[in-house]
Amino acid sequence: MIQWRCWLVAGLWVVLLAGCSSTDGVKEKFSAEQLYGDGVKALKLGSFGLAAEKFQDVDRQHPFSALATPSQLNLIYVHYRKEDYEEAIAAAERFIRLHPRHKSVAYAYYMRGLSFYQRISDAFRDQQRSRDALVAFREVVSRFPDSDYAWQSKRMINVCKDRMAEQEMVVARYYLEREEYIAANNRFQRVIQDTDFSTTIYVEEALFSMVLTSLRLGLREEAVNHTVVLGRNFSNGLFFKKAVAMVEKGEDVTRWELASLRKGVEEGSFLMRFVKGLAPAMVSGGESFKNKTLGRCPKPRRGG
Repeated sequence: MIQWRCWLVAGLWVVLLAGCSSTDGVKEKFSAEQLYGDGVKALKLGSFGLAAEKFQDVDRQHPFSALATPSQLNLIYVHYRKEDYEEAIAAAERFIRLHPRHKSVAYAYYMRGLSFYQRISDAFRDQQRSRDALVAFREVVSRFPDSDYAWQSKRMINVCKDRMAEQEMVVARYYLEREEYIAANNRFQRVIQDTDFSTTIYVEEALFSMVLTSLRLGLREEAVNHTVVLGRNFSNGLFFKKAVAMVEKGEDVTRWELASLRKGVEEGSFLMRFVKGLAPAMVSGGESFKNKTLGRCPKPRRGG
């Protein structure tokens, strides 16, 4: 009996010691205000990983506080600035799902579109990501037509269209290089006729290329017609001058000439301004949100 009691006492001590040691691994719980303030400081210092950790702690440890919602909003931005675009998309979609009527939900939709755009690699790969970005920006315009994000999204829609048209041109150029003129002509024609592509920077080259493919297929009349259309729309362009020389004088175009005439997607000051992303204001519980940009932002990936 005495031995049994000794074992019982020893077992109780083991349980108590295990319980005490388990508390050592518990993360100390800070107030929502302290965690949020630390997140704001980290964000302003460019420590985006630490900022994400602090805002996540607010969201997890204080889900019913006044700072939980702004923390969720800020998480979209810090993930974007970390170039973790999948997490930024997930954070934006979560905010949209939890707060569909929030006054800053347009921001979540817009940053979701920017994150989709940043996932675009180049024109040599599948452009589903370009389509995802295009759909996302169109949703911003349709849902929030009077917001500043609608104005910005309209311009990003044009950039996405350029990316998609560029992909078509890459395939068309490939067929042209292989002297598969019918396949190349079909691709060039798609750039001209598709409503998403017909206003992009690639239309001029596509029209010229249809002059070239028509001549090489022996379709002189079609080549003349394409030259007329090219002249009506791009009369001052170098492509038109070369097309006239090809049709009227029988000149050809070398690969070097063709490469020098081609254009790439221009990512100028406009794109640098918007693709860098916008930061939601760092607010306390009772203040209102204001959009502003904090710090310097990474250059966007180029698509081509």
